Amino acid sequence: MAKKKIPGQNLAAGPRKKRRKGPPEARKSTHKLRAQWFRARAAWPYRDASGEHLATQREKIKAQASAVPTDRQWEPIGPTNIGGRLTSLAVHPGDPDVFWVGAAGGGVWKTEDGGSTWKNLWHKQGSLNIGALAVDTKAPDTVYAATGEADLSADSYPGVGIYRSSDGGATWTLWAPTKQFQLPRRIGVVSIDPFDSKHIRIGGVSHIETEPSGMFVTTDGGVTWARDNFVSPSGYFCHAIVFHPNKQGVIFAGVFERGAQSGIWRTTDGGANWTHVTTGLPSAESFRRTSLALAPSKPDTIYAVASDADEGVLGVFVSKNMGNTWASIGGSHFSDEGQMSYGNTIVVHPTDPDHVLCGGVDLHGTTNGGSSWKQLTHWDFDRGDAKYAHADHHCLVMPAGASGRVYDCNDGGLDRSDDGGETWQNLSNGLAVTMFYDLDVAPSDPRNFGGGAQDNGTNVTTDGKPDTHFEILGGDGGWMVYNPQSASKLFASYYNFRIFRFRGSTPPKNVSPPAPRSEQNSVWMCYITYDPNEPKTIFTGTFRVWKTTNEGTSWKAVSGNLDDSSITAIEVAPANSNFVYVGTENGGLFRSLDSGKTWSGNIAGATLPGRQITRIETHPANAQTVFVTVAGTGSSHVFRSGDGGLTWTDIDQGKLPAVPHSAAVVPPDDANALYVANDAGVYVTNDGGGSWTNLTRNLPNVMVVDLVYHQGEGILWAATYGRSIWRIKIK
Repeated sequence: MAKKKIPGQNLAAGPRKKRRKGPPEARKSTHKLRAQWFRARAAWPYRDASGEHLATQREKIKAQASAVPTDRQWEPIGPTNIGGRLTSLAVHPGDPDVFWVGAAGGGVWKTEDGGSTWKNLWHKQGSLNIGALAVDTKAPDTVYAATGEADLSADSYPGVGIYRSSDGGATWTLWAPTKQFQLPRRIGVVSIDPFDSKHIRIGGVSHIETEPSGMFVTTDGGVTWARDNFVSPSGYFCHAIVFHPNKQGVIFAGVFERGAQSGIWRTTDGGANWTHVTTGLPSAESFRRTSLALAPSKPDTIYAVASDADEGVLGVFVSKNMGNTWASIGGSHFSDEGQMSYGNTIVVHPTDPDHVLCGGVDLHGTTNGGSSWKQLTHWDFDRGDAKYAHADHHCLVMPAGASGRVYDCNDGGLDRSDDGGETWQNLSNGLAVTMFYDLDVAPSDPRNFGGGAQDNGTNVTTDGKPDTHFEILGGDGGWMVYNPQSASKLFASYYNFRIFRFRGSTPPKNVSPPAPRSEQNSVWMCYITYDPNEPKTIFTGTFRVWKTTNEGTSWKAVSGNLDDSSITAIEVAPANSNFVYVGTENGGLFRSLDSGKTWSGNIAGATLPGRQITRIETHPANAQTVFVTVAGTGSSHVFRSGDGGLTWTDIDQGKLPAVPHSAAVVPPDDANALYVANDAGVYVTNDGGGSWTNLTRNLPNVMVVDLVYHQGEGILWAATYGRSIWRIKIK
């Protein structure tokens, strides 16, 4: 365990994620472990979330009177120094310091000084989930941004089509709507013909077999689109499309067809006819996701890196005759790489055809055309180390005019090298694109706040500034709660039921409940809550409820298996701590009237829709007045009970956006108000659900995943999945 104190902070850090020894375990699924948890929240009962539906639902409840003065707006409060998952990058062809990046949940950002400073370009577009970017080399102010993430793990959102800007990103138009042109909702590549700017090809994937995927082409500047069926008339995945810069009509593509048509294809007549180039390569059916890169200084030379059926590296390959024949050049170097369907990228130096970088979890490089390789980055090194770059690499670019410079998009934002990949520095300062799972604010001092984030640990700040957040736990950060009386005391967690107790500068202690390993691993994100009337008492859950009365020194399982699914919400009523309510992923609701000694059966009833319970909130003065929010689609999402959960009333009734809801708050000093957060924004009712007001205001079009109200400040805080944390004064 790391026991270092963060410089300038009064809270010691806990352990970072550790590298597994040896080769990764073989995986037959492209989905990361968190994908099932994500799907239960964002898509259930369907296989994938709906981008178009979400965009239209955000328009609901536009103009109703609000108890919050209309001149009050949301304030972004960071973190701006942590970063988040970037999927794509496009460089201005005439200036290597000018480029655009696309975030998995945070839209498009631009820098004009090589990444030292950033400007956010997207806010209210229909989707802020970016899958690919491209710049027209003939008109460098023309930028294309394709929405919907195509990295294959399903813990991500689809999009609404392709946007285009003709002024460098200042303004955008939805140029190719997915629904109108029947394009993929997850686009991972946009490629523009260097000889004809009206000839554009895109590649996309789908998590639903009946939806579009594959390669699509327009030859009239987006007026019409057609799907290329040279691989198959049925659905296939297209991950890479590369135009030859000197030979018009020569195009390469990397595809996955779940069979003998997978691998690398080439056309020499602009797409009229395609050839499966296989000489020197492994059998076509062994290919999965494949990335391609031409050598700019010698473009008949093309490199490829491909994943195999076990998510490892099938191989790194080179052709020096435009794909006619191939040679394997990876050797055994990549045996420890994994999850190559998620992070998979390759690039060639602009003037040296033998200098190649490629990445999966880490980055690797060769300067002799693959005769030898070395690992260039180590995600488990200390942050700030010259060999450190964040894990999971999605896009590599080596711009012309800046010899040795490399831009690297990964799950931690942007890393840059100026010596061909030998040393690295992080350039995420100013990128407010952190993807949060949850949020808490210290009741005793609102300068202390933070939460768990996707692949960026559990992060907090102790002085309230946007650029002073720091990691206290690594990996995918989990639930975090502050002691009601002390900002220097908190509990934080990461995936699989690992819980730590923090007490100021004292090294944190692992106080995970003694559940069997199989039980721990069944929970991706555990819910943790204090008894608001007795701070030494804390509840958490797996598929059963755990309780401690001595701040985690010892735990006791106080329930049996409730409904064979993970516990997703727990509420200890402030008005009476004997009332404890628990919700589950299966949509079950259970109640204890004696602080956890005994439990009811499932009291969700027929009114609650059988979707995951995301939040339970009780009235501050009445433990039997209960509000519940639910995830998923195809139902109402907010419910109220006045008798402790025995009967329920739908207080959504179709008035709220029909999207997953994640959180609810009843302010103790305004108990008639109920605030809810969902994938379309923030909403409030002051009359028990009779009417609702849209409080989203100037928030970006991003999923709001958590709400916290600070009574002393009269401020409502919101955590987002892609645009960090915001707050608004409501009292």
